[in-house]
Amino acid sequence: MMNSFRLSGLAVAIGGLSLIIVNVVFTPMLATDVPFPEMMASKTYLWRLSLAAMTVFLLMIGSAGLHSYQGSRSGVFGKIAFAITFLGCAFLFAHEWAQVFFVHSIAVAAPDALQAMEDAEGINAFDIEAIIAIIAFTLGWISFAASMLVAGVFARLGPALIIAGFFAIPLISAATSPTWGGALGNAILGSGFFLLGRELFKSPVAGS
Repeated sequence: MMNSFRLSGLAVAIGGLSLIIVNVVFTPMLATDVPFPEMMASKTYLWRLSLAAMTVFLLMIGSAGLHSYQGSRSGVFGKIAFAITFLGCAFLFAHEWAQVFFVHSIAVAAPDALQAMEDAEGINAFDIEAIIAIIAFTLGWISFAASMLVAGVFARLGPALIIAGFFAIPLISAATSPTWGGALGNAILGSGFFLLGRELFKSPVAGS
């Protein structure tokens, strides 16, 4: 049990740092002024996708340790919030994984096909899948962080930053630009994950 808490804390902390790197370093490097398939085929985007997939996977496996650590105090709300969080992470990881190994390959081998899908009117299945994943991931972590504030097992700063980060992304994007919103908002969000993971890693049960 001690090892599982330490590993979970380490996973969440690394996931938080990786989230910051993805959105502060790699996302602004993307050439958004080129056709969509060309951007998807670039090495920069492949690195961004790969790190994003790793980030979500780390947060997914780390969330189990967070829930286990506060489970006796979080009640039914905490259990439901964790379930949504875990499913949201699983959905988003599947989405990122598919982009790394499938969509990127299409962008390289058949860019016209990818562009045709992008230009098609209405919402296609790929769009719906992405929307479901993002909504579940966002609502899951907001509710999970809220359950941590209610349970009082973890220090309030980490969960508070997670909630603030999710709201900061669209607000800063609307006030400035999507690039700045993604960078600054995810820096707040990633910092929350890092602090939460570090706390679990250093917790008395994990470290004893």
